[in-house]
Amino acid sequence: MSDKNSELGEIIDSVNIEYWLNREGIEYKIARGKRGIQLNVRECPACGNDKWKVYLNQDTGLGNCFHGDCEAKFSKWSFIQAHLHGVSNYDVVQHIKAVAVEQGYQPKIRSEYKAPSLGTLSFPASIPLPFNGSNLKYLNQRGIDKEIASEFKLRFCKTGYFEYIDTDGQKKRQHYDNRVIIPIYDLDGKLASYQGRDITGTSEKKYLFPSGFASTGSIIYNGQNAYGAVEVCMGEGVFDVMAIHKAFRDDVALCNVIAVGSFGKHLSKGDENSQLAQIIKLKEAGLKRITIMWDGEDRALQDAANAALDLRSIGLIVRIAVLPKDKDPNEVEPDVVRQAFLDAKEINSSMEVKFKLGIFR
Repeated sequence: MSDKNSELGEIIDSVNIEYWLNREGIEYKIARGKRGIQLNVRECPACGNDKWKVYLNQDTGLGNCFHGDCEAKFSKWSFIQAHLHGVSNYDVVQHIKAVAVEQGYQPKIRSEYKAPSLGTLSFPASIPLPFNGSNLKYLNQRGIDKEIASEFKLRFCKTGYFEYIDTDGQKKRQHYDNRVIIPIYDLDGKLASYQGRDITGTSEKKYLFPSGFASTGSIIYNGQNAYGAVEVCMGEGVFDVMAIHKAFRDDVALCNVIAVGSFGKHLSKGDENSQLAQIIKLKEAGLKRITIMWDGEDRALQDAANAALDLRSIGLIVRIAVLPKDKDPNEVEPDVVRQAFLDAKEINSSMEVKFKLGIFR
């Protein structure tokens, strides 16, 4: 194998397939199979069947579609390539390289290698919301009023792009046309990344992130506003955080509970840039209690229980809020969110056993 192919193999191996699924907004569930943990993906990129027939190995990315008319076999490369729908092999390589850089991949130093320059993180051409006192219809329909749009510094990009230099030194553009721009800040309040959410429902990519900058796996969403807080409530996605914030805003007894987000049903851990490390910093600044409010399905509650044990191990009081089955905070009324928070169960020894047995209600 040539040095070039060898390096590409290393880059592909470095990409965590679960991180990539989260990054691309691909719906999946975690399942356990004979060969370890499997990622059960809702839609097959080869045949388009959306009946949860695709299974990928969490570690290798190898998998299959078990739909009778398809039965496609996937490697990490072929699954990503199929998802990107007909782009050239060159563009697939550039996409994978960009993801690897986000995850911290460092190529072996060679004499001809020149490190890429990411440049300055900036928003694509966009306007702050609300604009002239009006909010986007898309946001209103999701229960995100203009006050929340302003508080979370949302923007709207009609036509615009983010320009960056890729790992080969080539100038590239990510287009953010017809997307809500959702800023993502680190704990110090510095812009670390942003999420571009498609509002048309027609884009192949529901979410976009500026290539090469901080991944969501290292950020606690809205954590900068939780610095110094005693209590937080942790949702999953950004709109869940906004829904929790809205519900608590309307109740004076809960207005000091800060809504934060985990960008998925797990917490990264392992180094100083992980989400668990960020929560430890919040604890050092005064955080004492955290309530996890993810999806109401049993699998999500099991994931919440696993995260709760990690949080409990660092000395926090941890509770789990149970929403109606298969509902997120942004899919229920504010009073349902508030009641779920008030009824949340603290994780202690007996609750830990119940959750491990799958007893959530």
